[in-house]
Amino acid sequence: MRTLELEINWLFYVLALSLIWLGNELFSILDTPSSLLQIVTLALLFFTLTILILSLTGKRFLHIDKAGVSYNFLGKTHYIHTEHIQAIRLRSLGIVSLPEVYLDDGRIIRFFSWKMNRDELLKAESLVR
Repeated sequence: MRTLELEINWLFYVLALSLIWLGNELFSILDTPSSLLQIVTLALLFFTLTILILSLTGKRFLHIDKAGVSYNFLGKTHYIHTEHIQAIRLRSLGIVSLPEVYLDDGRIIRFFSWKMNRDELLKAESLVR
């Protein structure tokens, strides 16, 4: 069975870490209590870097195949079966583009930390149809 395994969206992580740094700098200028600022910044850094490390080690993944989409979120593997998928699209948000899965119940599941190009989008659409 052919499986499409998506790559890590490095640009997303660079932007996330930059926003954490920028927020830290901005709130330090606004006289936010330093202990609160340190706790919030460290929590955000820990969360972002943990997700990145789990992705690098393969503990977090996004696979698309004929059966549907499988992904790991918060340590649990989730499956979206092909019959529930209406479409797979790419959403462009400025310089970051992210895959979106449209479901038959109207929900949209976005995968911010995974990168997909046009060729992979065409392959994904052919796999789930």
